[in-house]
Amino acid sequence: MNKQIFIDFDNTIVNSTKAYCDLYNFVYKDHPNFKPAKWYEVEEYGFSDQCPLAKNNITNMFADPYFFEKLEFMCGNTKEVLLKLSEKYELHITSIGSYMNIHYKSKWIYENLPFIKNFEFISTEVNKPDKSIINMSNGIHIDDVDSNLLSTNADFKIIYGDIYKWNKDSKYNRCYNWTDIENLLL
Repeated sequence: MNKQIFIDFDNTIVNSTKAYCDLYNFVYKDHPNFKPAKWYEVEEYGFSDQCPLAKNNITNMFADPYFFEKLEFMCGNTKEVLLKLSEKYELHITSIGSYMNIHYKSKWIYENLPFIKNFEFISTEVNKPDKSIINMSNGIHIDDVDSNLLSTNADFKIIYGDIYKWNKDSKYNRCYNWTDIENLLL
């Protein structure tokens, strides 16, 4: 069996921050206190700094079909690197979300990454929605959230993306983009 790679979905494979801000701008544009959200200025994990009007609506926003229509790969070469990795590794997509978020996420993956057949989705409706329930022993885990990496038993861990409050103190190898991942793992 090939070595396994467990890859986070949101803000690792796809730019969920951009899609979320696009949806926010669409939904709240007529609200009297609306200010357009700029995805590239998000600093808070729950987007509260750019999307304050949605603070009580986060779960619904992530389960909105419009969110998935707006999803884009993190980098121009994300899909190509994933395809190359799939020739050497067994790829698994891991993600945490509501039941509806997981439903739409599965559909998006099926349509955009048909060569990846393994998914480990964790519902936010369970008691402890973290990635520790996935057995990643002897595997590689790639995630943009340091606490998700800390919670798993993966042998090798990679923190993905730019430095934010939720990953700035990570002690793991940092890959800023999918070219960095390709260079590290291939």
